[in-house]
Amino acid sequence: MNTKLIDSIVQVVQSLPKEEQTFLIKRLNSLFTQAQQAEQISLASPAEEPVDQEGWEVWRSLGDDAVPGRLENPSMNHDRYLYSRDQ
Repeated sequence: MNTKLIDSIVQVVQSLPKEEQTFLIKRLNSLFTQAQQAEQISLASPAEEPVDQEGWEVWRSLGDDAVPGRLENPSMNHDRYLYSRDQ
């Protein structure tokens, strides 16, 4: 712990007029409150997002009804097959 820094901050706070001390205290308290709320939220929420099973089923089904051998050189013509439009 950096006690010299803390002592310096206390001295600066004590040198402020009463109104500014009050304002500073309110601001600091709101920061601590926000930090505590964020900590509580992070502790309460699960670490991982829930898995969308329907999305995984769609992903797994891709290609189930594909016709093999329809495209020549698919690795070389990948972009042309995916992005070209028949005119």
